[in-house]
Amino acid sequence: MIAATEDAIIAHLKDAASATPGLGYKLKQVTSYGGELDDGLDKVIRAFPSVWVTYNGGGKPRAISSQKNKWLMPATFSVMVGSRNVRGERATRQSTTTPGALKEVGAYQMLADISLLLAGQDFGLSIKRLQPGVIKTLYNTKLRGQGLAVFAREFHTEYVEVQAREPIDLSDPMWLRMGLNYYLSPDDGSVDGADELSLNNSSVHGDKQ
Repeated sequence: MIAATEDAIIAHLKDAASATPGLGYKLKQVTSYGGELDDGLDKVIRAFPSVWVTYNGGGKPRAISSQKNKWLMPATFSVMVGSRNVRGERATRQSTTTPGALKEVGAYQMLADISLLLAGQDFGLSIKRLQPGVIKTLYNTKLRGQGLAVFAREFHTEYVEVQAREPIDLSDPMWLRMGLNYYLSPDDGSVDGADELSLNNSSVHGDKQ
């Protein structure tokens, strides 16, 4: 379910980016995060504006069945946006428009659009509808005269994990016998007597001391 949800988020954002009229700006890529920001800003800035999606981790599962084989699994995904602008850091965060050109999108606009596109979505999957979470600043700096900003927004959901259990084979001999041990008081830790109950013929074999 984690992989399916991540793929669905990416597909939904890609569809919105390629639609007409769409977002009003072009994204160079919408993809699963693979450590691009760890490779150095000099390299990754060429791909801005971009969006990355990643699984951020899960919370503590909660049992939702008396058999303890169904668990409600909290899950958090992060959607990261990266933008740049030669006009400086402020322009990188806030969108600018030049005559006769496409909008130079800022990180704030990208965050707003992503929230509108994802909040309340379940993509037809068996998950709780996505709920927007905190926004984190990853980068807000200048590189070679260009403003550069990277923000991440969390989205929270839950899904049910079913842990299959092997059915009990009642024909197995181990289920047709019951062993009973007896301890006399005071208990010295040693078995003072034992019985074996056979369920197939209701016979009892004693080994009393």
